[in-house]
Amino acid sequence: MKRSLILALFSLILATACAPFPQNLMRDAQLAVSVSDVQKEPDRYRGEVVIWGGVVIDALNRRDETVLKVMQTDLDFQKRPTNTARSPGRFLVRCKGFLDPYIYSKGREITIAGVFIGKEEQNIGEILYAYPVLEAQEIRLWEERQDPQYWGPPYWWGYPYPWWPGYPYWW
Repeated sequence: MKRSLILALFSLILATACAPFPQNLMRDAQLAVSVSDVQKEPDRYRGEVVIWGGVVIDALNRRDETVLKVMQTDLDFQKRPTNTARSPGRFLVRCKGFLDPYIYSKGREITIAGVFIGKEEQNIGEILYAYPVLEAQEIRLWEERQDPQYWGPPYWWGYPYPWWPGYPYWW
């Protein structure tokens, strides 16, 4: 009995530790909905909670809100953006208050849980693009990825070998 209680508690802690957002948002979110789905049928998804992630393109501060332009990418098991070389589309995120554009700068990875509220048309060059718009509930700005450090082999594998006798001491 005690063992099963400890195991259940451990599995609950493990399940909540991997989620980037509160459980009620994760439960309410439509995880299978993508930007391209919403662009095809915007009225069907209006008011739905979605979790999208990607790479920040731009941050625009307005009087009472900040609008983020994001290029959507796939998400991994932690809901972190992956495969940033491909994208099914772009979307806008409206956030209440001020978000510093230096922190939310171009190229930063972000995951948003938000309510789809409609679409907004803006130009990308000479093309008129229909951006799906999210009202942000929660935002997760990910730390920048670090390249793995390679320190080389341990000193005893390197040359010259410290335990090997040198020139005048050859056997």
